[in-house]
Amino acid sequence: MLTNVRRRLLAAAALSLLTVTAACGGGGATESTPAPGPSALTGAPVTISFWHGLGGAAGKALQEEVDRFNASNADHITAAAVFQGNYVDTLAKYTAAVRDGSTPDVLMANDVSTGFLHDAGQTVPAAEMAAANPADLHLDDLRPAARGYYSVGGKLLSVPFNTSMPMLYVNDALLARAGVDKASLSTIDGLVASARQLHTALPDVYGFTNPLADGWWYEQLTAAAGTPYCTPDNGRGARKVEALSLNAPAQHAALAAVTSLYTDGVALNPGGNNEASMSAFTSGKVAMMLSSSGGIGTINASGMTGYSALPLPLAAATGGPLLGGASLWVDGPGHDPAHQLAAWKLLTFLDSPQAQERFSHASGFAPVNAKVDDSPTQQAYLARNPAQAAVIDQFTKAPANSATAGCLSGALPTIRAGVVAAMDGAFAGRTPLDTAITQAQDAAATAIKNYNEQVGR
Repeated sequence: MLTNVRRRLLAAAALSLLTVTAACGGGGATESTPAPGPSALTGAPVTISFWHGLGGAAGKALQEEVDRFNASNADHITAAAVFQGNYVDTLAKYTAAVRDGSTPDVLMANDVSTGFLHDAGQTVPAAEMAAANPADLHLDDLRPAARGYYSVGGKLLSVPFNTSMPMLYVNDALLARAGVDKASLSTIDGLVASARQLHTALPDVYGFTNPLADGWWYEQLTAAAGTPYCTPDNGRGARKVEALSLNAPAQHAALAAVTSLYTDGVALNPGGNNEASMSAFTSGKVAMMLSSSGGIGTINASGMTGYSALPLPLAAATGGPLLGGASLWVDGPGHDPAHQLAAWKLLTFLDSPQAQERFSHASGFAPVNAKVDDSPTQQAYLARNPAQAAVIDQFTKAPANSATAGCLSGALPTIRAGVVAAMDGAFAGRTPLDTAITQAQDAAATAIKNYNEQVGR
């Protein structure tokens, strides 16, 4: 997850990137570069560059897959994967590379970068690459929720790769002591009632917590309510994003219900320290926690046992989880057809069922290719790892609609930062919820206006 400082840096990089691309003749036409077909790779061997921001176990697992790709294509394609730092660092370097005409053939960018990379017009849409090369990656094999997040108007822009989901983690023993039935936790109302029941029965234990310093979680409550975070339709239709909206009835009710847990002392407020939520949960001081599916590794590493991972509680029948993670983009301008097709070959390999299964087991990210589910080794792995099985089950069942697709705007990092700043006052009890919502919406209006003016929309 991104800190507030990194969000602001990401927003600044986005505006800088779009200024550069406008000066270079870009400016929103992601369809400007025709996708090359199979004949583009009939010449000399090709070396492609691949910039990414994955470190740790995930970065190691990614490099192993790139090495496998190179071994299987030694006679005509070599991919050089280069770790560029975190996602913000990677985007900043990409911005400079656009200016210098030295962009990589493949870019990994995180979920919130989707809006301005679409506007920048520097890439070849994944849907067009797939249409021009039907023998390669089959987009229908990718889970609908992942395709939906990285699509505009039904056209896939980039290939989802590493994906995380929001999960509700519960301490089984504490729930049993308080008489809470896990079946009641499928809704926001059930979560709130159960948190109160837990804190009443076990006064020394907080009923709930979540990482309030990350704007992703306010979007999750909105998606759970089946309501677009940005209007109109999260920018997924013909019209651009014009505003942030937090006042739809189900959305407002969900925000109010969770806010009340904090103002009433039922939930642990971690402030700006998201790690405080995790440590409180693993030490038994909190009974329930909303956190990313990436938290499974941290929970297990702490030595905690006797916990369950449950789906995001919903506030409407049309609600669902909002995914996180990153996707892979094929660069267009400045890259000849052979390099673009070689890049697509790499993406086809990385999203294959075999590569996705290996990467998922090594990194903890959920596999985006649904064909992985048919693998006997995957089925055995999930039988041994019920928390990961719960993540993939939620991923598979997640509805693909405008609410769960997320807000498609290059201003999203700034919008998130403004929401966190405003809602911090509401959750701490310093600001009435409706006042905080107004503050967040006003800050978002300014951010969206500035962004749209920057890109000439």
